[in-house]
Amino acid sequence: MFGSLKSLFRANSKGVQQKHASETAQRSSGLPVGMTPDDFSGLRLGGMVSLNMLSLKAFDSLNFDASWSGAAQEIAAIGVVELGQGEQLARFYLENDTWIQASIANGKVFEYKLFDFLSSQHVSNLEFDGLINQPDSKAPAHPLGQSSFTLESGDDIPDDLKRYQRVWGAENSEWSAPVVLEETVTRANGSGISQVTHHCMLYERHDQASERFEYILLSAEADELEGSYQLVTSLGIDISAVIIEAH
Repeated sequence: MFGSLKSLFRANSKGVQQKHASETAQRSSGLPVGMTPDDFSGLRLGGMVSLNMLSLKAFDSLNFDASWSGAAQEIAAIGVVELGQGEQLARFYLENDTWIQASIANGKVFEYKLFDFLSSQHVSNLEFDGLINQPDSKAPAHPLGQSSFTLESGDDIPDDLKRYQRVWGAENSEWSAPVVLEETVTRANGSGISQVTHHCMLYERHDQASERFEYILLSAEADELEGSYQLVTSLGIDISAVIIEAH
């Protein structure tokens, strides 16, 4: 009798373990290997998230639009970028064309940024080559890789609030080659996994009023799944994990 009870217990225990492993794998879909939503303040593919950005709304000097603070957004896709030496980026793409970027070192998140897609311009294969290579002196200069970037916005905004300085590349060079990042993107609802190659450059400005940095990320992107090329401009800001409320 005791032998039968032990066999039944082992069978039930194995079933519970398999169910737990299956649920963990499903919840961790799209995340870096070995990490779960608990490592990202509860963020997960297909989940909902709201951000408390009331502190940002107090500063007119910031270009970032925080008007959607508190509104719940679905996480429509997750992207992972392997940077090497134990460092990764995990990107959570929200349904309102914004995205949260988590910087990771040795399996621990040490920084969050929030980006908003400002513009997306489709380009031809030839135009794409022109964007990612050093500009020909005979051709009009393109913004990607230049030493500074000026945000196109209303005339009522002072120039110093629209100008961003390049973060990556040689400090005194007029142009630096974009940084190449390979991203694996997993979309919700089983709609596929794709590889996106980014040729990107980061720019920043320090906002003295809020004592924060704002960022511009320019990225010439080649999407393998869609077979498309585009130049994407995103505006970002540092955020704290405490403003993230995952549902």
